[in-house]
Amino acid sequence: MLYADVIIPLGVESFFTYSVPEEYEHSVTVGALVVVSFVRNKRYTGVVYALHSNPPEGFEVKPIERVIEEGFALSESHLKFLLWLSEYYMTPPGEVTRAALPVAMRLESYTSLSLSGGWEERLSDVPELSPEEREIVKVFQERGEICMAEVEKLLKRKDVYVAVRALLEKEIIGIKESVDDLFKPKFERWVGWKREFTDGELENVLDSLKRAKAQYKMLCDWIYYSHEHQVESLSKVEFMQKIGNSASVLKALCDRGVLEVVVREVSRLEVGDEEKQEIHALSEVQERVLGEIRKDYREKDCVLLQGVTSSGKTEVYIHLIDDMLKQGKQVLYLLPEIALTVQIVKRLRRVFGDRVGVYHSGMTDNARAEMWRKQNGDQPYPVVLGVRSSIFLPYRQLGLVIIDEEHESSYKQKEPAPRYNGRDAAIMLGKMNGAKILLGSATPSFESYQNALSGKYGFVQLATRYGAVMMPELLFVDVKEYRRKKMMKGCFTPVLYEEMKRVLESGMQVILFQNRRGYSTYLQCDHCGAILKCKHCDVSMTYYRYRNTLNCHYCGSLRAVPGVCQECGQGHYVNRTPGTERIEEEVKQYFPEARIARMDLDVMNNKAKFRALIDDFEAGNLDVLIGTQMVSKGLDFERVKLVGVMDADSLIGFPDFRAEERAYDMLMQVSGRSGRKGERGKVVIQVADIQNRVYQLVKKENYHGFYSLLSREREMFNYPPFARLIQIELRHTEELALRNAANELARLLRERLERRVCGPAEPDVSRIRKMFRIQILIKAEQGLSLSKLKAFLKQKCGELVKAPVGKGVRIYFDVDPL
Repeated sequence: MLYADVIIPLGVESFFTYSVPEEYEHSVTVGALVVVSFVRNKRYTGVVYALHSNPPEGFEVKPIERVIEEGFALSESHLKFLLWLSEYYMTPPGEVTRAALPVAMRLESYTSLSLSGGWEERLSDVPELSPEEREIVKVFQERGEICMAEVEKLLKRKDVYVAVRALLEKEIIGIKESVDDLFKPKFERWVGWKREFTDGELENVLDSLKRAKAQYKMLCDWIYYSHEHQVESLSKVEFMQKIGNSASVLKALCDRGVLEVVVREVSRLEVGDEEKQEIHALSEVQERVLGEIRKDYREKDCVLLQGVTSSGKTEVYIHLIDDMLKQGKQVLYLLPEIALTVQIVKRLRRVFGDRVGVYHSGMTDNARAEMWRKQNGDQPYPVVLGVRSSIFLPYRQLGLVIIDEEHESSYKQKEPAPRYNGRDAAIMLGKMNGAKILLGSATPSFESYQNALSGKYGFVQLATRYGAVMMPELLFVDVKEYRRKKMMKGCFTPVLYEEMKRVLESGMQVILFQNRRGYSTYLQCDHCGAILKCKHCDVSMTYYRYRNTLNCHYCGSLRAVPGVCQECGQGHYVNRTPGTERIEEEVKQYFPEARIARMDLDVMNNKAKFRALIDDFEAGNLDVLIGTQMVSKGLDFERVKLVGVMDADSLIGFPDFRAEERAYDMLMQVSGRSGRKGERGKVVIQVADIQNRVYQLVKKENYHGFYSLLSREREMFNYPPFARLIQIELRHTEELALRNAANELARLLRERLERRVCGPAEPDVSRIRKMFRIQILIKAEQGLSLSKLKAFLKQKCGELVKAPVGKGVRIYFDVDPL
């Protein structure tokens, strides 16, 4: 008999063996998606890891129940990449598989309920039903088989569990575990000609319709439209909008055999409608850089391109993409944010048309599943543009991986597992597929820059802006001094206010950057100084004025603003540290004529809103754009002549060795949005600690000097890029139990790792969703075997969980934390 080792999409370390029924012996291959029964007969989509003929001992083997899709399987290289992610990031292979497969391709068991066979006869043998039980039985009589969540929804109550449980015990209702295929093709109705008509036949048809005026008009309009636009059919929705909005008239024409309505399967994937353009010729500097990259690729797989903002890196990317497409290869183009895909996809589709596919978490589940199937089929997109999750797509002939803004922390997945870094994983994906890798950034990450300086990566620099445009003028403004003199206008210094006034009067645009959402980052009592915190998390709640509520950005809980302080009962809460909502309010107050928009997660919750806002700003329909870090990354607006950084100090004040690196990157990137074309732009940066060394280094615009200064400290204290980090996080509902477990784990680890173990220590937010958190940091110097270190960490954590002191403790690993 044939057996299959299957990866179950759960947080379990092992593979599980199932027998392969005879009817599936030819369709079950390594990488195939199969439905299997797991604990308590719940069914899951598993991935076949290996096939063999060795029967397992000690338990009865369950059979594979069915194959999801004949001929559909993960390739050997794809499966190898997913298993590498599992091993490197210390995550069970099931959790990696769960992240890789779109929801609509993960068939999972759900608990559905229905009336049992012979339930009516059984009623006579049981005591009288309660009113709640009778109500539930009535629901099942009307609806048939439904799931538990739907019972609660129909009865509009959440206290039905006890009654349902009683009915289960009385065998009036029963549980059925079923598998529901969530992915369904999308169908649309299309209207077109029933058959081909000659001109003479059409004249005869029109003559016969002279008394049916509505039909005559609809047919005339359709003849004109179809000839004008050279189309044979339209979707029914579009037909009704453009030809005639009468279903009865359309039906009459169909009954006459002139038109017909057919059902077609249509794609959910977006289609580009951008006007096609030729590839732009490169400038002399860009041509030199492209030549250097091609030369480096002869010896190295990975090249770092450091190019100042607005230097034309994207045009260099486009020429490299064209090289690969001519060789019949695929290209993966990674970006850190969904917002950036809107502008970049336009540029790529103007050159490459519908050969560009887009993939990100903003797509519907079914659209993502369709993209997955297309990339695994015979006609995949040659170019895929997406965010970090794009690394999970299948690739057949991957030739180039471009990672733009490679320094961005957005590439790191923090929750849930796998906690992978999209940049590092994409580099490994490229190497496994024999592809070339290009990292692009104005402010490279320290890790990439060190690899470039050491010769591990090729290194190319693009030091001037395209078209000889000057870098923006940087003005650092002392907020503390203006506050002392009482010259502030709300959150605006006189310098920023006057610069905004000048730019807006000239008809140009302004971007204001504040890396805080809401109206106020926190509320504080004016009597005792207490800060209002979330009941479930150890973090302050953000105040939103437009809905007059407090919101926790960690657990999502909402609450009303208390009338008086809950600590002292005397004071009242006042706003501290303004967010984007308050900045927007003040801009409207001081510049009432300005057209204003806000870009943050509170208002930009889908791609359509991103696209509409970016199109409006690009077209000059908006004057001021206020946003969080979304506005700092890679956006290209030629009319922006001023960027205002409202509170630069908030970027630096974190107890984290990367805080200064992040602040420098953010300030340089957001500054780069100003003056990208035409006259020189300005950047006004409002600070309280004007002597801070980060600001002095930003003024010099010398990245290498900044790196040299900070890297000496990193090397001295054994931090990246001179060491690797592994963070172990322990969580528990009880604080004392958690501290005892963390101290015990630290003791076990120090027996061998000694000074490499840092902590235990509480993170900035020590409680999330009622779970207390403590972290232990492991520093691994260069030359230490990471695989042996990880095995040791897993062993000791396993010992802790089995011991009494570790009861109830949850342990999470984060390799290369950010």
